[in-house]
Amino acid sequence: MHKNVLAKSVRLALISGAAAAAFTSPVVFAADEDGAKVERIEVTGSRIKRTDLETASPITVFSSADIAASGVSTMEDFIQTIPAINGGAEGSTVNNGSRGFATASLRGLGSGRTLVLINGRRFASGDLNSIPTAYVERVEVLRDGASTVYGSDAIAGVINFITKKDFEGIEFQVQYDETAEGDGEKTLLSMTTGASNDKGNVVLSLQYTDRKTIFQGDRSFSECPLFERDGEKVCGGSGTIPYGNFGGRVKDPVTGVVRPFDQAIDGYNYATTSYMVTPQEVFSINAAGRYELTDTVSAFLEGGFTNRKSDQLMAAEGTFWAPTMPASNPYNPVGEDINVARRLTESGGRAFTQDFSDYRMVYGFEGTVFDSYDWDLSYNFARFIDARLDEGRVNPTRIETLLDPALCDADDACPEVWNITEANTLTPEMLAYAFVPNSPIVRGETRQLLGNISGGLGFELPGGEVMFAAGFEKRWEEYQSVPDGAASIGQIYSVAGEPTEGEISVEEVYAEVDLPILEGLPFAESLRVTAAIRYSDFDFLDDSSTNTKFGFEWVPVDGLLIRATQATGFRAPGISELFAPQSQTNLPYNEPCTNYATGSQNAIVKANCAAEGLAGDFQLSSNQSGTVVGGNPDLQPEESDSFTAGFVYSHDIGISVSVDYFDIEITNGIGTAGTDNVVSACWNSVNFSNPLCDLIEGPGLTGDSPHPTSPYRTTLGAVAGVKLANANLSTFETSGFDFDLTYKTDIGAGSFAAVLNGTYLDKYNYTPFEGGEMVEAAGKVAADQWETTLAVFSELKTNLTLTYAMDDWTVSWQSRYQSEGEDYFASEDNLDNIADAVFYHDVQGTYYVLENTSLTVGIKNLFDQDAPYISNNQDMNTIPSSYDTAGQYWYAKVNVKF
Repeated sequence: MHKNVLAKSVRLALISGAAAAAFTSPVVFAADEDGAKVERIEVTGSRIKRTDLETASPITVFSSADIAASGVSTMEDFIQTIPAINGGAEGSTVNNGSRGFATASLRGLGSGRTLVLINGRRFASGDLNSIPTAYVERVEVLRDGASTVYGSDAIAGVINFITKKDFEGIEFQVQYDETAEGDGEKTLLSMTTGASNDKGNVVLSLQYTDRKTIFQGDRSFSECPLFERDGEKVCGGSGTIPYGNFGGRVKDPVTGVVRPFDQAIDGYNYATTSYMVTPQEVFSINAAGRYELTDTVSAFLEGGFTNRKSDQLMAAEGTFWAPTMPASNPYNPVGEDINVARRLTESGGRAFTQDFSDYRMVYGFEGTVFDSYDWDLSYNFARFIDARLDEGRVNPTRIETLLDPALCDADDACPEVWNITEANTLTPEMLAYAFVPNSPIVRGETRQLLGNISGGLGFELPGGEVMFAAGFEKRWEEYQSVPDGAASIGQIYSVAGEPTEGEISVEEVYAEVDLPILEGLPFAESLRVTAAIRYSDFDFLDDSSTNTKFGFEWVPVDGLLIRATQATGFRAPGISELFAPQSQTNLPYNEPCTNYATGSQNAIVKANCAAEGLAGDFQLSSNQSGTVVGGNPDLQPEESDSFTAGFVYSHDIGISVSVDYFDIEITNGIGTAGTDNVVSACWNSVNFSNPLCDLIEGPGLTGDSPHPTSPYRTTLGAVAGVKLANANLSTFETSGFDFDLTYKTDIGAGSFAAVLNGTYLDKYNYTPFEGGEMVEAAGKVAADQWETTLAVFSELKTNLTLTYAMDDWTVSWQSRYQSEGEDYFASEDNLDNIADAVFYHDVQGTYYVLENTSLTVGIKNLFDQDAPYISNNQDMNTIPSSYDTAGQYWYAKVNVKF
């Protein structure tokens, strides 16, 4: 068998990297066995440099070997498997309403409360697509509040991507993935090169990734939108159909007879023309350099550019506002004015494309003074430009002109009067007349001036020298949204036309101290206390904020660390939360009046449904509500309190274990009440008396035709005009346990490692609005207040990874588990109120062919686990942000290093 040093070193990196994914040893001293000095390093969560990686705050460290062993081609795919990630997030499985971004939500508290950093510094977009896998040395995930160190946004925790710096040589990587269905192909090409000498180093990394489309219609569980009738699942679809739905009636496409709409017969199957996995191409180039100017001062530079071209495709536009077909239209099938909701299938679909560019530049100086103080001063500039193009958007004014003979005659550009009640009647000339592209542009910018100094204070406690860190930060942020010209004059349906822009700035100072109380005593191998404070002054807020954090670390015996932290947090409204334009979206909700005459609804709901004038057997063809979302310049900051406590134990037999309890409370939380919550609270109140009913302004807000008897509904029956602009509405309380277990040993001629890490969610409660009923979402399918979507808040999420390696090869097996979620609005009338628990199994093998070449093959989702069905679903008959929808993936990878 061929053996070589490189293969063995890579194998050991994979084994030790897997262990590092759980945690590192809690007891590392400032000198090795020979008395040589050990370098102090900075760990995420503190600016004080230390010799040990385990601190009072729970941190998970994932190495580049861990990323490689997972078989992923994007950082989105890797981050989303971390058990501490919960709730919803943007990503490849979000089609409706996606911006093309990939985000992460620690503790399920929202991506805006999870601070994403590159080398400890902010970047403007926060898009995980802008971080290439080839350039990442390690990922440090701080599962604790960190407002005192990093300022606003770090309430739930921090994900810090540490990039490669001391890299020598050149490395090429090629990876190709494909599903068992032969679609969803992924391609990764990367090159990383670097050089160093005694004065400095440089590194350059290029990466290209390409992800192909998977359609909803390409999978059996999502090939048709299901609804439930007489205790069975029935293939149906949207009530906005290619031959028009007018007040629950249709003109039969075969007989020409006007008859009642039947969802099982007439429903439009939008799955066949909607993406399940959205395609994208991403190119990135990143570089870093450091040069020693003198023995004590160095200059450093970082630069990065990412271009992402991403697409979403939804079913064809419809006349969702149900325009009037007057009696004078010669094609009118009933001879009276009717309001018609029709799917405009002749247009081919609504295509959304983003040409997104993300820029980042950092330059600065670092060094030491007086032989013991480390300092750095840097300026960080980051900007993104998101140029969007939407095709297949309709001009409602011109649709109404096409339907009215008098209006059409008065407009020389109108090609002819249109028959909206039959399919395939939109001519190319009509399409050119009534359809218009939408091309808005969104820009964001962050500038950050940052200075830090750390070292010893010059005196010692019994446990050693007292260490400190202090610094300042000045940050500027800008945001601008420029609408399309047609949208600005109201000529594109459901598109915001108001330009918005704004800017904010903040000045901050902080200080930290590390107090080593005792060391080397019985039951006190080490005892230390840490403290930090940060003062923040935002230019748009009336009051400044001061936040504190305290930590406790106790090593009673060698190998055991007991730790705890208590912190206050602060999150100022984000720039987009303040200034994002008001825009319309269609969000699913649980319809309270379905078959209310015979259903299990309470008496109040039944009375309200009857008061609306709805039939006792009322059913919707689509449970999506026209909702308006957007920014609010009057927002105030959030505040939080967090507490963690736990232990880390390691033994030289190869076993390590850690358990950490977490508890986070947020007040004055920024969010929305949620469409589901608004509708539920309103219909469960006597005579629609709940204050949340005021948020339902009806179809007039969204430009839809009104229901004949209900002021809350469109002519198709769906609730419309829900206003969900950002507001300081919510309080959040979440608590649970993180746990990690690692075992390493030699078996036969090889090395074996088992790593188990997981999160148990004991509590996830939020009050969506002042005076509202508390939502207890742990273990439920509930509204994610940040993402304004349904998500599974699983009580238990775990990853178990088994790895065995010998001289020239390594094999691994990973099992990923997430527990079930019960519909928060579960009803005995539903066929399935449970989104089932799932196990995903991944297997990988690597063979080191040559001294510098490795071949890897693997399968993700080995047993092709489908996403589970739940009656009250988000899309695709499931909860797509919480499950793997693509199915089994095969992949192969070649890695060559010189």
